[in-house]
Formats: sequence, C-alpha cells, structure tokens
Amino acid sequence: MLVLFIPLVFAVWMFIGFSQIVSTGNEKDKITDSDPALNDETLGPRIDFMALLTGEEFSSELRDTVYTDMDNWLELRIDEQQLYVHYRDGRIKRYPISSGNKFLNKGIESRPGLFAIFHKEELHLSSQFDDAKMYNYMPFNMGIGFHSLAGTGYYGNLGVRPSSHGCIRMRYEDAKALFRECPIGTLVLAHRGKSARVVAFTPPDFKNDREYMKDDYQSLLAYNLNSVYEGKYFFNPPKRFVIDPAVIPRIGFNVGNTDDIPEKQQVPLMMDFTEPKSDRLDPSRTTTEIINDSFEKDLSEYFGITEEDTQENTDVSVSPELIKKLVYNPGGILPYFPPNKDK
Repeated sequence: MLVLFIPLVFAVWMFIGFSQIVSTGNEKDKITDSDPALNDETLGPRIDFMALLTGEEFSSELRDTVYTDMDNWLELRIDEQQLYVHYRDGRIKRYPISSGNKFLNKGIESRPGLFAIFHKEELHLSSQFDDAKMYNYMPFNMGIGFHSLAGTGYYGNLGVRPSSHGCIRMRYEDAKALFRECPIGTLVLAHRGKSARVVAFTPPDFKNDREYMKDDYQSLLAYNLNSVYEGKYFFNPPKRFVIDPAVIPRIGFNVGNTDDIPEKQQVPLMMDFTEPKSDRLDPSRTTTEIINDSFEKDLSEYFGITEEDTQENTDVSVSPELIKKLVYNPGGILPYFPPNKDK
C-alpha cells in the first residue's frame, strides 16, 4: 500500500510546486542579522517548498501566494518588531525596527497589509511633526514608511517595542542600506504572524499569460484566497500570476488571517491507478487492472481525510462583495494629523 502512496505524494508535489507552505524549519544559516545580539529564537516562520507529508501541511499551513519578479521583498513582522529582507538567491537579512504606537499623541498603530514602496526620498521633512528630519524615507502605506531619524536616542526601542507615531523607524545605516537595495515597487508584506498570504519569487522566465488590468488582479486575489478559505485549494487551484506593484493601492491589500483557514482542505480521493496482473494463458505476459479505491484508507490514515470531506469540483464566483471582503484592506484611510498651530 505504501508503494501506491508514493505516486500520490509525487503528484501533489508537482501540483503545488509554485505554492507556499509556512514552516517553522530552521534556516538560520541563510539569515544575516544587522545586529549580532538579535536572538535567533525570534525568527519568524520561513518558507518550505518540500514540506508535504502531514495533514497540517496539506491544510491549515497552506497560504495564498503572491508572486513577485523583483530581486527582493520585505516582510514586516509587527509582532516581532523585526524587518526581514528576502532575496531571490535565498538570503534573508533581518533588521530591528520600531513601529507605530497608537497610544502616543497623534500616534497610529502599524497595520497588516500587502503594500508596495511607491516613493523614495533621501531626506524628507515631516509635514505633521514640526519638519522632523526623516532620512532614507520610503513610504508604502500612505504616509507611513521606513526611515531613520537624527541622533541615536530612539535606538533602544528598535526590535523591542512600538515607539513611533506611525512610521517604521530604523537605525541610520540600516535605513540607508535598505534604501539602496529596494527600488520603487518592492513588495511589503506587513503582518502579526497570522497572514493568510505569503510572497514568493517567480522563476526568471515566468510571465503572466496575458496583460491584466487592475480589476483582473483583484479578482484573481479574491479567487485564490477564497479557495483556501473554503477548503477547496485542490479543487479550485490558484491562478499563478506576477502582481503588478502599481495596482496595489496606497492603503494596501488585505492579507487575511490564518484563523479563517480550515483545518482540512478537501482533496479528491477517487484516483485511477494500475496494478500488474499475470496473464493466465501466458505467465510471461502481464496485463493491468485499474484500481481506484485503495487510496481512501491511505489518505485517511496519513492525512485524516475521509470521503465525507470531499465535494464535487465547482467554480468560485468572484463577486464584488467577495473582492471587498478579501482584497480591500480593512484598515481604510489613515488619519492625518496637522502640525501644531500653537507654535
């Protein structure tokens, strides 16, 4: 029976070769810390393409994958107060940051979302906070962006706690290095450890099958995430495409929540396989007999999936309501605080 199980594993591996599965595996050898004192135990979940042999990895650990054709992308872990730079060659660099604190006067809490850097300015004077100097400023969420400040007094909060009025504070040298490596359009995935979407690199020669408009991207994003949420990832396989950073609004796209992903994804159980049989008239010859029910026990045993968990394949209708629910960032427009008038 185990021999018959191997082709199924291989088939599924080929099927989701582009998909992402979150893993807690150790990839510390690929991560370069900007601060040697950073604790390795704070590393966030990494991407593991080969983890395919448990029920959780087929189901609750599945994520909707957004693809980029750029050379890097940024993962802002608000819960960890860390920024991870993912490179196409597999390297990961980590920077300590300090995000927005909503308890400060005029403070805004940093929020999850899929964003893109849309502007770069080596020295920006804050229009809200008395022309404060913001070095290597790169906004991605309306006026919120990565930058450093004059002096080093704020360094003690980096990697420890939120302390800014909304932006992502970094050390001067870190912000300068990030500014140099990230062109406009670099994706920023901000989350608190429960993002239902992840970002991955496309192969160098991958191209979209056609030119997509903004509405097309929104429909594809809603379709893919809905397939995961409804437990129909294997019946309604995700559409593979490279996201155009220009279509990501300043308020970002919704990244969902892993709490909304079901414990089990429905998988097809009835698959045809052949088993060799000896020809009774001529033992030197063999025939094949189709068998299609021997995998039910295997899938139930290995993945905890039974026949009751499966349904017929149906197309997902992407309605405006579904797009609003799964694509629009629920945070909405951020408030603007004008400068103090009493000075």
